[in-house]
Amino acid sequence: MSISLYRKYRPQDFTSVYGQEAAVKIILNSISKSRIGHAYLFSGSRGCGKTSVARIFAKALNCTNPKNFEPCCECKNCIDITAGQSLDVIEIDGASSNGVDEIRELKSHVALTPFNSRYKIYIIDEVHMLSTAAFNALLKTLEEPPEYVVFILATTEPHKVPVTIRSRCQHIPFHSISPENIFARLNEVCKLENIKAEADALWEISRQADGALRDALSLLEQVIAAGDVTLKNIESMLGAGSRPEFERYIIKIREDIASAYPEIKKMLDAGATPLRIFEEIFSLVKDLWLSSKYPDMIDTLGISEQDRDFLKSESKQWPVKRLQRILNALVKIMAQAKSGIRQDILAGLFVFELEKSENEPEQIQSQRQHFNQDRPLARMYVSQNTQALNTQPQIISDNNEKNETQKNSQSFTELNTLLNISPDDYDPVLSEKIINTAHEKNFVVYCGLIGSKAATRENKLVIMFDNEYAFTVMKLFVNSSEIKKMFSDYSEIIFNFKGNIFKCAGDVKNSADSNSSSQGVQKNITFENFETAPLPEQQTQIIKTETRRSISGAEKFIDELKRLGVKAEILIKKHADESENDDDSEIDNNINSDNDNEESDQN
Repeated sequence: MSISLYRKYRPQDFTSVYGQEAAVKIILNSISKSRIGHAYLFSGSRGCGKTSVARIFAKALNCTNPKNFEPCCECKNCIDITAGQSLDVIEIDGASSNGVDEIRELKSHVALTPFNSRYKIYIIDEVHMLSTAAFNALLKTLEEPPEYVVFILATTEPHKVPVTIRSRCQHIPFHSISPENIFARLNEVCKLENIKAEADALWEISRQADGALRDALSLLEQVIAAGDVTLKNIESMLGAGSRPEFERYIIKIREDIASAYPEIKKMLDAGATPLRIFEEIFSLVKDLWLSSKYPDMIDTLGISEQDRDFLKSESKQWPVKRLQRILNALVKIMAQAKSGIRQDILAGLFVFELEKSENEPEQIQSQRQHFNQDRPLARMYVSQNTQALNTQPQIISDNNEKNETQKNSQSFTELNTLLNISPDDYDPVLSEKIINTAHEKNFVVYCGLIGSKAATRENKLVIMFDNEYAFTVMKLFVNSSEIKKMFSDYSEIIFNFKGNIFKCAGDVKNSADSNSSSQGVQKNITFENFETAPLPEQQTQIIKTETRRSISGAEKFIDELKRLGVKAEILIKKHADESENDDDSEIDNNINSDNDNEESDQN
């Protein structure tokens, strides 16, 4: 009976170990400096050489004729350890011998001195499979073994090893072996076996091994049994799905997405597992994305020359955003492939996700246009020919929403065209001056202008707001007129919020004075503190029309906050002026009554 390739070509010394330079260096340094630990934990993925290095380590410790701290592989100890016949090197399978009784038996033999070696070495493979009781039984012995005992624990899942065990070991991590190292080892084995192999075939085996050299040697042995080591034989053995085949598939998707379904269905029918197919497609698209976005990264991907040439030529044909959308679609499909869905349904879902990813930019653009053009608008327009406090808010009906949006868009275009204002034109010095002036003259306006930016064009003042609430409140006549009065040096004052334009029109000086005298705007009321809750999720709400009596400017501001659905607490400082006490108390009563109504509604 022939010996399997992975057993026949198992490394026998440290120089034969592929892809684990860091781990080998640590072990060699500890041997050369005579700093041998009492326990080691080797962790890494399957087939990366943990057990092989553990055996080499054991030979190096017990070799009677070492060469540069390497085992000679010729003395009796080395030969016995290689054959698995050494009485001083005990290998235990943690998966099968995982009970507390096996560990107790191990403890009973630990105290015995080695038969004919310097060290007694215990190699426990898959140590994470031990039971909790077995770990507890091993704990004390592992912490303070005799000076001639060395434990080497190997595991693929170090996180399952209790921290009390890990803390007593020197943890040496093993890494997945790169495709380049696997390819080099396969090429070497083929030469030793006098087997002719195509380079593309060996590269395909290296990719399929997924970082495990043992898997690569097993796969190579299967291909040898099937015939020549060619890419065609590998595709036949794997049930289709080689790298060149996926490269051809990617080209077909780019040229005609309609070919995605029959081609993927053909791969599935050939016997390849769905998860493997989609993982391979993801790996190729990932390489394309990296090559397209970072051209200098191609040499670090661990691929053959043929694959490099493909990526360099094909990455120029793909937009980066499109590749990102395909990767997102593949992530969804790989999650569904694990659930055992029928292959034809899975192929249909894959094509559906591809088609969805192709149309995504159009869908997003359509949604944006729909949001900008068809969302409900709740705009208040105050007539300039009537007194502001007696004017009822006008609500734009659903039939006029699109017209109003177009009107605002035209106004915004007109503003940009006539005034030639861009976001960079807003002056921070002027903005700070505007806000400071408002702070001195009107605290409510100051609060509304916080965070806004200002610019001037042709003696016109343009104020850009950063949130809709401040924009809406400052449009109220009592506030816009106050702003116009504060900055009367400008011929026109324009509010701007994301393309929504509002112009403070009319001779505000005269109208404001007349309104103040006729409606009794209270001048001595000041606002000391004022906090606003965030806007509701719906940015625009229909404002219910309600008959209002003539009230003061401060009370109207409070009322407008409630109309907009904003919960605000306003502390009003009462002055000693007796003539205004009645008005102040009336405002307080209104606030209290409104709060009571709100609490009753909540109850």
